[in-house]
Amino acid sequence: MKNKRKTGNSYLRFALIILISAAAGAVLGFGLMYFIGKSGGGIENTFHEFYAGIQAYSLPILIVITVLAVILGEFYLNRLKSIGRKILRSDDEECDILDYQEEKTGAIGINISIIAMVCSFIFLSFGYSTDYIKSSESARSGFLYTCIVFCICGIYEGFWQVRYVKAIRIAHPYMEGDPSDRNFQKKWLESCDEAEREMIYRSSYKTYMTLNKFIPVLLVVTMICHLFFQTGILAVFAVAAIWLLVSLTYTGSCVSSKKKKAGRK
Repeated sequence: MKNKRKTGNSYLRFALIILISAAAGAVLGFGLMYFIGKSGGGIENTFHEFYAGIQAYSLPILIVITVLAVILGEFYLNRLKSIGRKILRSDDEECDILDYQEEKTGAIGINISIIAMVCSFIFLSFGYSTDYIKSSESARSGFLYTCIVFCICGIYEGFWQVRYVKAIRIAHPYMEGDPSDRNFQKKWLESCDEAEREMIYRSSYKTYMTLNKFIPVLLVVTMICHLFFQTGILAVFAVAAIWLLVSLTYTGSCVSSKKKKAGRK
């Protein structure tokens, strides 16, 4: 009886979540329709003006991103190397603190590298349109220079991540793997000790759970944006494909692990 009652409560809670979500979606949809109708096209004009403004300033924005990425990247890379040298000379008690500082410094550096690349792709995409490129000679020249800066930023970040791996090896020479090798992640993981693997597994699972909560929300947002601003169906397909990839990879990995545990090949 207790199990049935718990199951019934689960169904009831799920039904309430669906009803609340539907009500919130209806309010949001009608609210957007009302404001867009009242604006008389003002919201769409503002959106197009903002888009055109980003197109015009995409080159200086990318230059700023690249310069900041280089300055911050070199700062955190040198700091990481310095911490690695201290770890080699430290005792056990001090080593734990330095390990934390190394992890934090490396995480900040990696995040800056990824943010720089993501922002570069975003701002390059604003001018990535045949209508814009064909509009004038200055637009074509500006887009060409923007592509050059984008390539410089991408090449720097690629080499930075190779240097990051080498900096980690200063304090952990037992870590193996060549960043240019397609099996780098596998070899790197295999060279980690048990504590490092557990941290990686815990972080990976937390990442999976976060994505499972965020991607459905992002999918709804892309659908709404396509409905009101004609942002394109490709964005919806892209987010849906990511959701499928994440879920299928996780479930496939679970099945593979159980299969190995059962001794089947």
